[in-house]
Amino acid sequence: MLHILLLILKITGIIIAAILGILVLLICVVLFVAGRYEIVASCDGRLSEIRATAKLTWFLNLVRLYVCYEKNKMTWSFRIAWKNRQSGQEDKKNVEEEVETYGEKISQKCDEEAEQCSERNSDDAGACEAVEETETGACQDMEAAKTDTGEDVEETETRADQDMEETETGADQNVEGTEACVCEAVEETETDVCEAVEETETDACQDVEETEIGAWQGVEETEASTDEGMEEGKQIWKRIVGIWQKIVRNITALYRKITGIPGKIEDMLRGISGRLGKLSQKKKKIVDFVSDDVHKTAFLKVRDESLYLLGKMKPRKIRAKIHYGFEDPYLTGKVLAGISMIYPFLGRDVHVDPDFEKQIFEGDLKITGRIRVSYFVRLLWKLIWCREVRVTYRHVREFEL
Repeated sequence: MLHILLLILKITGIIIAAILGILVLLICVVLFVAGRYEIVASCDGRLSEIRATAKLTWFLNLVRLYVCYEKNKMTWSFRIAWKNRQSGQEDKKNVEEEVETYGEKISQKCDEEAEQCSERNSDDAGACEAVEETETGACQDMEAAKTDTGEDVEETETRADQDMEETETGADQNVEGTEACVCEAVEETETDVCEAVEETETDACQDVEETEIGAWQGVEETEASTDEGMEEGKQIWKRIVGIWQKIVRNITALYRKITGIPGKIEDMLRGISGRLGKLSQKKKKIVDFVSDDVHKTAFLKVRDESLYLLGKMKPRKIRAKIHYGFEDPYLTGKVLAGISMIYPFLGRDVHVDPDFEKQIFEGDLKITGRIRVSYFVRLLWKLIWCREVRVTYRHVREFEL
C-alpha cells in the first residue's frame, strides 16, 4: 500500500516538475529571445519616390510585423503563429458583405418579377374571356338594331304624310297673321320714339347734377390736400426731433464709454497683476517640487535607466549613402551641421554627401538591431525597487498647481 502511494507521489512530482520546467522555459524564451528589427529606405532623387520598409520578427518569425511606405501609401501586416491581419482586410470584408446583400436583393427582385409574370398571365386569360363575351353581345345588338330599323322606316313614312297635310292648312293661317303683325309694329315704333325723348331729358338732368357734385368734391379735395400738407409738415418736424434725440443719445453714450476707459484699464492691470501673482506662486511650487532632494534622485534614476535602455536598443549596423541638397545653400549647411553632431556615433558605413549647387535627395539606408523584453523588465524592476521613485510618483499624482 505504501509503495503505491509513493509511486503516485512520484508521478505527480514529475508532472509538476515538468509543468514548472515548461513555464520557466517559456519565461526565459519571452525574456531573452531577441526580437530583430530591420529598416530599409531608398530614394531615386525625388521625395515622391521614397520607399521605406520596417520589419520586426521574434522567435523564428512566430511573431512578425511588417510596415511598408511606397508611393505615398502605407500598408502593414501582422502575424502571430497562424493568425494574420493586414491593412485593407476590413475593406475586403465589407466588400464581401455588400456582394452578399446585393445577391440577396437580386434574388428577391427575381422572385417578385416571377410573381408579377404569373399574375399577368392570369389577367390575360381573364381579358380574353371578357373579349369573347363582348363580341357575342355585339352580334346580338346588331341583330336587334336591324329589326328596329325596319319598324322605324314604316313609322317615318306615316309621319311624312301627316306633315304634308298640316303644312297646307298652316299656309292659310300665316297670311292672316302677317296683317296683324304690321299693325302691331307701327304701334311699337310710336312708343319707342316717346321713350327715347323721355330718356334724353332724364340724361340731361343727371349730367347737370353730376357737374354740381363734381364741383363740390373738388372744393372738398382742395381742403383735404391743405390738411394733408399740414400733417406732413408736422411729421417732418417730428422726424427731425427724433434724429436730434438719437444724436444726443449717441454722444452721451460715447462720453460714458470714454470716461469708463480708465476704469477698464485699471481692471485689466489688476487682472494681469493677479495672473502674474498666480504664475509666480505656481512657479515657486514647481521649483520647490523639482529642487527637492528626493525628487532629484528620482529624476536622475529615471534618466540613467532610460539611457541604458536606449544603449541596449541602439542599432547594431547602420549603412547609409546619402546625397542631398536644397535650393538654399544655407539650409544645406545647417542640416550638415546637425548631422555632424551625431556623426561619430553612426559608424564608418555612413556616408553623407552634401550638394550646395542643386536640389537633390537620393541614397540608400539600412538599419538592423535587436530588442529583448528583458531590457524593459529590468527598467521596471529598477524603478519599482527605488524608494525615491515611488515617493516621487506618489507626489506627482497628488501635486496640484
